[in-house]
Amino acid sequence: MKGYLQNESDQAYFKLQRQIPPGAKVTLEAAYKSVGKSSGLAEGIEFVKWLRENVLTRGVWGIYEEDGKVFGEEVKLPKTKATPTVKAKPQKSAKTAPKTSSKKEKDARGAGRAVRRDINDVKGAEITPATIIDAPYDKARILIEKTKDRSVLKKSLALTKHFSGKEQHMRHIMKRLDQVY
Repeated sequence: MKGYLQNESDQAYFKLQRQIPPGAKVTLEAAYKSVGKSSGLAEGIEFVKWLRENVLTRGVWGIYEEDGKVFGEEVKLPKTKATPTVKAKPQKSAKTAPKTSSKKEKDARGAGRAVRRDINDVKGAEITPATIIDAPYDKARILIEKTKDRSVLKKSLALTKHFSGKEQHMRHIMKRLDQVY
């Protein structure tokens, strides 16, 4: 597999188990050695497609052959006059229901999208110290008020001491600990 990939963005990225600065080149063989063998893919165009889709997701990356052509780019033949093709209309059957688009379907698009639950839907048993600390203060305040378990409050108080910017959380948890029991 002869060729290289190049970071064409304006910032460095940590990919392929190394830091790749802007304009730097990494051979495809080195990329295959670092992530290709463990992926179980064979060398070639299949690996390059997988690399584009799964590893090189952030930034602008160019994958080139040794002579500078884009890797995997096929030679395009000039268009000739072709006979017009008639598309057949799909037949509607009684079994297929019309598709309805709802807000949930629109929100479900895109793998890797951060899914957040509404704080008001959280029940008392589902509140953990991590949910309290990770929430912004206005939502954490609601969670703290819902919490009746003293051990959860103590653990979240201990966690606030490890994170900067959680002083408001700490003060509110200390007040709630005085109220509980």
